[in-house]
Amino acid sequence: MTTAGSSEINVTPLIDVLLVLLIIFLVMMPIMLRQETVELPPHNRDVISEATPISIKLDADLSIKIDDGPTFANGELAGRLRPLLHKDQPVFVDCADGVPWNEVIATVDTVRGVGGSLDGGVHVAVRLRDE
Repeated sequence: MTTAGSSEINVTPLIDVLLVLLIIFLVMMPIMLRQETVELPPHNRDVISEATPISIKLDADLSIKIDDGPTFANGELAGRLRPLLHKDQPVFVDCADGVPWNEVIATVDTVRGVGGSLDGGVHVAVRLRDE
């Protein structure tokens, strides 16, 4: 009897490959399932009321407003922002559609520079607004 005309498939190499893949997955599962612990901030009403967010609006003509206050020039931002900032306070930089990106980054850097003197610093986020 010859096997040259046999139509049966040899499944031994297929089973060998499946067993090797099974071993690889069994070894990799504990590595992939490592857990990272995340520390959430404490829920304290005093801290929440103290850290109200400040909104800095940067218009297309590069004028700035803090919390819907009066409009002023970009160079006055550090002086006007310093008395308003507290430790761990969120600051949103709202920029209009036509503001160059380097001016947005310069404003964020100014806020971080003013907040860098505080113990916890400030948290800065950029929001784009359509007008």
